[in-house]
Amino acid sequence: MKNPLTNHPSVPLLFFLSGVSGLIFETVWFRMLIRVFGSTLEATSTVLAVFMGGLAIGAVLAGRRTARLDNPLKLYAILELLVALAAAGATFLMAGLPGFLAPLLPDGAAGTALVRLAAAAAVLLPPTILMGTTLPLLVSHLSAGTSDSGGKISRLYALNTLGAALGVLASGYLLIGHLGEKYSVALAALLNAGIALRIFLHNPAPRQAAEQDELPEANVPGYRKFLFVMAASGFTALALEVLWARALVLTIGNSVYAFSAMLGVYLLGIALGSLYAQERAATEADQLPVLARTQAAIAVLAVAGLLVFYLIGRTTLDPRYLYSPLSGAADIVALFGWTLLIIFPVTLLMGFFFPLAAQAGVKAAGRVGAVGGLYAANTLGTILGSLVTGFVLVPNLGTKFSLLLIALLAALTGVYLAGLAGEEEKRRFTPWLGACVGLALAAFMLPDPLLNIISRRLAANLPGTMVYYNEERAGAVAVVFTDGGRGKSLYINSVGVSGNGAAGKLMSHFPLLLQNDPKEMFIVGLGAANTLHSGVLHGVRVTVAELVASVREAAPLFMRDWTDLAQAGRFTVRLNDGRNELLRSRGAYDAIIVDVTPPIYSSGSVNVYSRDFFELARRRLTPAGVLSVWIPKPCFESDYFMILRSMREVFPRVNVWHFPGLPGFLALGSAQDPNLDPKTLAARIKRGNVGMELPFVTPEFVLKTRFMDDAQVLEGTAAYPPVTDDRPYTEFPLARFLAFSPVWN
Repeated sequence: MKNPLTNHPSVPLLFFLSGVSGLIFETVWFRMLIRVFGSTLEATSTVLAVFMGGLAIGAVLAGRRTARLDNPLKLYAILELLVALAAAGATFLMAGLPGFLAPLLPDGAAGTALVRLAAAAAVLLPPTILMGTTLPLLVSHLSAGTSDSGGKISRLYALNTLGAALGVLASGYLLIGHLGEKYSVALAALLNAGIALRIFLHNPAPRQAAEQDELPEANVPGYRKFLFVMAASGFTALALEVLWARALVLTIGNSVYAFSAMLGVYLLGIALGSLYAQERAATEADQLPVLARTQAAIAVLAVAGLLVFYLIGRTTLDPRYLYSPLSGAADIVALFGWTLLIIFPVTLLMGFFFPLAAQAGVKAAGRVGAVGGLYAANTLGTILGSLVTGFVLVPNLGTKFSLLLIALLAALTGVYLAGLAGEEEKRRFTPWLGACVGLALAAFMLPDPLLNIISRRLAANLPGTMVYYNEERAGAVAVVFTDGGRGKSLYINSVGVSGNGAAGKLMSHFPLLLQNDPKEMFIVGLGAANTLHSGVLHGVRVTVAELVASVREAAPLFMRDWTDLAQAGRFTVRLNDGRNELLRSRGAYDAIIVDVTPPIYSSGSVNVYSRDFFELARRRLTPAGVLSVWIPKPCFESDYFMILRSMREVFPRVNVWHFPGLPGFLALGSAQDPNLDPKTLAARIKRGNVGMELPFVTPEFVLKTRFMDDAQVLEGTAAYPPVTDDRPYTEFPLARFLAFSPVWN
């Protein structure tokens, strides 16, 4: 007798909801762990490896045991409940992890990374291992008493991935920005608990022995070959995702909305491709020829996408691309347009490939439980794809040649599959391989897309000479000289980051002018080295945390005495995320300077605008120390006041300066009122050699340019909430775009 729930329509729907919750968890955890590791590509790759590794372990563990289970659906319900509990616990632990780890971190980058990796693994592995067990269990349950394992795998994989796409978009566009991180996780945990409750209410009966799957006799060598194929396809999929994210930042920008759009479209393509594979699974007697041609088509479309990116990206010359392509709600359409154009066709084929390959692997293994091993192999391939692309390919080959190499890997996977299908199929595959090679050669002959797009933009908007360019893991860095070298500007991914203007100097001079005898200064972000040089003029020793190695490499172009001052030990530049470096620092500073890449809502910027960061900064300041925060324009009026509210909840005094002609506000947080006595200021201006850089800075200038005193800050911010790690309002401006909130330009 059939189990009445075996083909119950609610079971696939519940797996869809499981996909929604899983990606909400993943999105929030990535944000939280970046505050533990720092905003580095290495950190993100490591976190991804831990997360995906947990899924792979869970899939293997479940796959080995599903054949012996009488009631896999009941166990699935129990595991969904455990996922809810483990995920909530992991979120609670990660909220306190930065402070817990700070005193435990050893000296040296390798030791520090190892401790953080161990901590991330300890927190993430329990819930992710539980998540990884779910697909093999449901495949075993839904395939009981039927030979249609391929169709079941396709449908489950598609619905779960479709749910994951919804989870990404919901997190990025709605939940975190309005509910915050913890409530978003709570909502996802409730979804898992609801799934378990739904299944328990139906009280699923054990399946009978007669309902076991009718599959061909096992072909162990064939199964092992499919493990390799699944690993190779996973490697290709994640490598392409990393490369697309690397390239598309030039056209869709660096915001949570851009990332969510890209990942959402990526998952949507996989889901829809899997749904189509469900139909083909029932009609294809031999999947190998189809799988071989699918891999070839993936290679062709990936290279074609690079060519399209190059041709259309050359037309994106509008000045807004030098700041942010996201300046209003309507620009969200462009984010999805680019991702649909470049990413969607390839991911559609990826989604089509996985379930058909899994079905072929299950047939070779002779048991439905083998889907766990196949899923694990695919997941391990994705881990390697992320790590190798981020750590090895991009730094050494650049985006263009890395993508061509990954496309070649997809084509060779197709060759391997064609060989498994027999000599006749190998001959039929030759034209497909020829198309791959021909298109790759065409792309090879084109100029580097990233360099070409960036150089055309800069030439159109900033006539001058590009004197430095380097593409590395963290971004494409360019330095442009204008007006015979008198104007110098730094760009990362074509966004203007810094220059040799007055703003960087002022944000360093002002906090030092308000102190009697400053000795140590900490700067978040090297930029054009203006802030660093101004601090050295005051005689303080400067420590700089800079995330991008090429920015440090280019610094001597802005600071002529860089080598002499470095050899004299006047400053230190540490390649690390600013917040992360400050967290592990043991010293006390007289001034901490914060100036991050604009705009305010760029991804990661909120980590140095939150109340939690300001609390960390105050703990690292001396009693008379001053925090200096540059709030760039254009910005929403609400963003300005929310940041000031966050500062004022930490510092007893907050004062703001606004300088004519400069695009931003300088907010200073301190424990006491600043001493603005003209005679004292004059003496300190002389002491700090300020006149060498900014002769217009006088006591009268300091007094005249104060925009808000502490009382005005307190009154102006009363109606606004603070920005916190849990409620990162400034990184989610969509609601303010839609409401046409006031903007200060």
